Amino acid sequence: MGNHMPLGLLKRYLFSLRTVVVFAVLAGVVLSSVLAYLDFASRARQEHIANLEVELGRLATLTALAMREPIWQFSPEQAESILDSVFINPDILSVEVKDHEDQVFARRIRAALPNDLSPDQSISATQAIRRDGALVGHISVVMSTAGYLAKLDAARAQYIRTTSIVLAGSLVIILMALQWGLVHPVRRLVASSTLIAQGQLDTPIPLVYSTELDTLAGALESTRLALLALFADVKSRNQSLADANEHLEQRVADRTHSLETALVSLQRAQDEIIQTEKLASLGRVVAGVAHELNTPIGNALVVATTIAAHLETLQKEITGGTLRRSTLALVTEQSLEGIAIFVSNVQRAAQLISNFKQVAIDQTSDQRRVFDLAQVSADVLSMVGPAIRKANCELVTEMEADVRCDSFPGAYGQVLSNLVMNAALHGYPDDAGGRIWIRTQRVSLDEVSLTVRDEGKGMNDEVRQRIFDPFFTTRLGAGGSGLGMNIVHGIVTRALDGAVTVKSAPGQGAEVTVRFASVAL
Repeated sequence: MGNHMPLGLLKRYLFSLRTVVVFAVLAGVVLSSVLAYLDFASRARQEHIANLEVELGRLATLTALAMREPIWQFSPEQAESILDSVFINPDILSVEVKDHEDQVFARRIRAALPNDLSPDQSISATQAIRRDGALVGHISVVMSTAGYLAKLDAARAQYIRTTSIVLAGSLVIILMALQWGLVHPVRRLVASSTLIAQGQLDTPIPLVYSTELDTLAGALESTRLALLALFADVKSRNQSLADANEHLEQRVADRTHSLETALVSLQRAQDEIIQTEKLASLGRVVAGVAHELNTPIGNALVVATTIAAHLETLQKEITGGTLRRSTLALVTEQSLEGIAIFVSNVQRAAQLISNFKQVAIDQTSDQRRVFDLAQVSADVLSMVGPAIRKANCELVTEMEADVRCDSFPGAYGQVLSNLVMNAALHGYPDDAGGRIWIRTQRVSLDEVSLTVRDEGKGMNDEVRQRIFDPFFTTRLGAGGSGLGMNIVHGIVTRALDGAVTVKSAPGQGAEVTVRFASVAL
């Protein structure tokens, strides 16, 4: 047991959200620096060769002008003196002067010139020598192109220093931001949820001062209060039952009154169970939304850090007086691309939060309003999407556009959520996975329909006839409460003024159709 603990802790640390975010940011900074360095190296050689070609042409022209008189007067000593001045440039490898008969008049080759010099390590230029318009010879000059290597070494050192500084700064900032903005609030929520799991419901759920996590904290607090109320009611009923057993004769005498009271209590208990199921469903939605937000927020953080690194590099070049137009253009282009990605991810996160807010308001308020059936369906499916993907299932939608309803979107969303989750849980048990089809359409002037179909294991006639009974489930103790379809039937018949039909056969999947009034009574 002792040997497995260090390995388990190491795995938890390596695969934690903090480690993944830090690794992604560092990898992005290093990759950006490497790409920037490779681009600089390529451009440095091209720019160096272009400058050398200009310099070589100018040098060949000037030397040709200087060689007119030595060739005309046949003065090799004067030509050698001119070659000495040319060889002051350390990049000059050789100079050869020939007369008009193509005979070598003067030649100079640098002593350190290697024999196996490759063609891409040098450039050459040939210039005609004229005197009074007459051709008296020509000159050939060879120049080395290896001078850019020194610039490349200096740039490499600069990129390494800059990358090291950016990495160190990014680590400090990211770790501090994660610690105070995510890790610390999540630990507080985990500690509070552990108390709820242990049955300690007297401690309120604290706020964590984070817009997204506060929503989760609020849902946990609502769950805690609902459980407190439910436990108090159960305790009260147990006490009442004990008193009734102790006073059997009095209970018999007041049987009529007791039956009426029990009926009211049963109705209240059923309503409370339905509310508890709604809160549990909302809790699953909260967990899914929090999971979905990790990707766009993480992407936005990576892009922001990368842009900061580019801007810091640009600032250093501006401060050092080495800013080039190409560098400014490259940083501007990369920053604009990064900002576009950043805005896209933030908009995606905002859309998820907006969808969640509308679904949460609808499911907790039970308010009637006019809504678009396809839009509300899409919002609900986006909330249950993470749970469906976790069950290895795929949603296939076919939603008729512009179907307006004046009804209860919260009740409808609860029905759709329960039907989809029921298809994933019972149609494809044990995460077998498969497709779930959802179709919404207008079937008449004042009636619409919702159909949820799967190709899973299906059910026999006995199960199909009892599917709406309360607490009836084929997966008792394995994820089924027996209330999902009962709640669906109650909501459809009472709130939506509709009806539910089920078609199924063993091995042929199941199809549930809900038809309800587009304008509720």
